[in-house]
Amino acid sequence: MAKTHRGLAIIFSDSTHGRIHAGLNLACASAAMGRPVQIFFHGEAVTALDPYRKWKGDDTFASAGLPSICDMVKTALELGIPMTACTTGLHLCGLTANQLPGGVEAAGMVAFLADAKDCDIVFV
Repeated sequence: MAKTHRGLAIIFSDSTHGRIHAGLNLACASAAMGRPVQIFFHGEAVTALDPYRKWKGDDTFASAGLPSICDMVKTALELGIPMTACTTGLHLCGLTANQLPGGVEAAGMVAFLADAKDCDIVFV
């Protein structure tokens, strides 16, 4: 009998490079292992979805052979991981839903939690 995996819901609340990178790494690794994953970017963490943002830590990570935040977001979307950007966070950061990468929804925390009701929740 195949083992079923409980879903993983990751909530990003911080916009620091290391935390965003680690959480995206967790999401991609979990999805690659067959675990259902979904991500919510809360508050200022929505800036991780800005394709034009230049991350200070990306150069350091690249010198170690690690992908950029932008590449990690692309990989997560390619793996089919649903992503939600907090509508309040978008307003807070001066972004609009039209600026989000394709496949990223704008919604609130209540909608995300309703979708993640049967998932393990990790707060990053």
